[in-house]
Order: sequence, then structure tokens, then C-alpha cells
Amino acid sequence: MEYYREFFIVLSPCLILGFLAIVAKMLISAAKSRKGIAVAFGVMAQMLLPDPQVEKTIDTIIVAKRKVDEQEEQKDNKTG
Repeated sequence: MEYYREFFIVLSPCLILGFLAIVAKMLISAAKSRKGIAVAFGVMAQMLLPDPQVEKTIDTIIVAKRKVDEQEEQKDNKTG
């Protein structure tokens, strides 16, 4: 019995990878046929998974807002 448990533990990464490959194949085929399950999964994944570029996105938004504020300030100085 102990031998089977060790064998399962050694093969578990391969089993997990195989399971994820099967799920990915099902989702890809569902997305190609434009089924709702693929869209729902994509939306849920986007909401729950962290964005690795979040700091870069925030910095970009701050810089863009500063430029808009400076342009408005210059426009006010020219008219006022």
C-alpha cells in the first residue's frame, strides 16, 4: 500500500499537468464555438487572478492625468 502512495506522489505533477491540458483543450474548443462557458471562465479568471502589470498601469494612468491637468492649467492661464 505504501508503494502506491509514493508512486502517486511522484506522478502527481504529471497528472495535474495532464488534467490542466485536458481542461485547456475543452475551453479552447468551447471558445472557438463561442459558448458561454468559455466567456464565463475568462471573466472569472480575469477578476480573480492578479494583474502582474498593475503598478505599471497605475503609473501610466497617473502620468496621463498629470498631463491632462497641466494642459487644463495652461489653457486656464492663457484665457485668464
